[in-house]
Amino acid sequence: MRELSAFQKSREPASVRQRSRTSAPRRGRAAPSVLLADERPAARYRIVVLNAPAESQTRSVLPIVRELRRRGHRMTYVTTREFAPSAAATGVDVLVHDSCPTLGVDANPEDCGSADARLVADALDWAEEVDAAFRDDDPPDLVLYETSVHATARFLTCRWSRPAVQILPSFAHRAQDAAEAGASLESTDVDDGSCARRLPGHIRERLYRFLTPGGMAGGAPSNFYTKPEPLSIALLPREFQTDGELFDGSVAFVGTCTPECGVIDQWIPPSTDLPVVFLALDPELIEGGRESLRACVSALAEKPLHVVVLTPNGVAESLFAADGPPLNVELHDHVPWATVLRRAAVFVCHSDLHSVMESLYFNTAPVAVPTSHRQRAVADRVVELDLGAKVSPDRAALDTLADVVTALVADPGIARSVREGQRWARNAGGALRAADEIERFLEWSYEP
Repeated sequence: MRELSAFQKSREPASVRQRSRTSAPRRGRAAPSVLLADERPAARYRIVVLNAPAESQTRSVLPIVRELRRRGHRMTYVTTREFAPSAAATGVDVLVHDSCPTLGVDANPEDCGSADARLVADALDWAEEVDAAFRDDDPPDLVLYETSVHATARFLTCRWSRPAVQILPSFAHRAQDAAEAGASLESTDVDDGSCARRLPGHIRERLYRFLTPGGMAGGAPSNFYTKPEPLSIALLPREFQTDGELFDGSVAFVGTCTPECGVIDQWIPPSTDLPVVFLALDPELIEGGRESLRACVSALAEKPLHVVVLTPNGVAESLFAADGPPLNVELHDHVPWATVLRRAAVFVCHSDLHSVMESLYFNTAPVAVPTSHRQRAVADRVVELDLGAKVSPDRAALDTLADVVTALVADPGIARSVREGQRWARNAGGALRAADEIERFLEWSYEP
């Protein structure tokens, strides 16, 4: 598949584009799905979406999918049964699988080596299943994928000889850095730079068969791990990106893609004038677990605050099972994020990028509690831009959480910075701009 390195300028003549396309939209049979959208007119383009089966990634990508579907594109969203209802609610076709393996956003290019053969095999399993769903029809026109499933997505783009657009759930990396990483990786290979040669024989044979139709069998590691896409959608504003001014048009900084609140997203705000603190922490990721989380909530309850607590897997009700929560504390297993953030003064969260961007979008100061390398980078940027605070997930630091929150609520400087952050987030364009960029890329790739 030809590298579209000049896409950002959109000046290539039609004769060099990948594949001509008639003005009439293609009428293909719908890909087999467990959940099918209602009948509708033939689509402009067919797009398959690969996303990690996780709450944060689903919440951030579905607004883009919904907007593309609204514009008349035929969308097939691949996910697990847990997240299928959320995807189906957008009106798209949903292809359900028991497992959607990810290498994670922290994966290194070396993960394609023999030590991680199981990860490659799982990604190939998923790619084969997705490919089978389109076997009786033309492949989709575009693969739209989130970073943590990049291996499966690139296996498919190479097999189908189709372009791809990547959605970045964290900071972007410049194309020059990715190219250097790819060159470094390939220089360590003892044979011909082939990623496949470092895999066990049975996986190597499967991968060779899968990639042969697209002419990519035996491809270099950079084709699957470090090679940048012609277009990447970064879910943060350029101002929040470190060295954001150095990026060219191949990365579109669209900010958070937050859906507007619906009529069914009900949450009744408190009748008091107390500042609202929204706390969404997983006790499994903090030192001390549930006991530490309960101590944090109790300390916040002693301050003049109204605390809304959201925890996964039914943990909320068990935090104060004996005597019940304090009067100024709400416990929830589910609550509409956007509705609560509209009223919150502070958002205490694990600092995945989407949570922090949602916080800024609704003019809420984030208190970042990072639990991974990527999250620590986001938390450090929050502090660097004076947008909020960073707290370690260890017990000693969490004991000071209540003081950190009350200090943020009373700090007018933080309030001014967060308002500026909200301006960045809202001016970046969100799902509408993401759809614009994807459509522009499709037209550049296919239209005469």
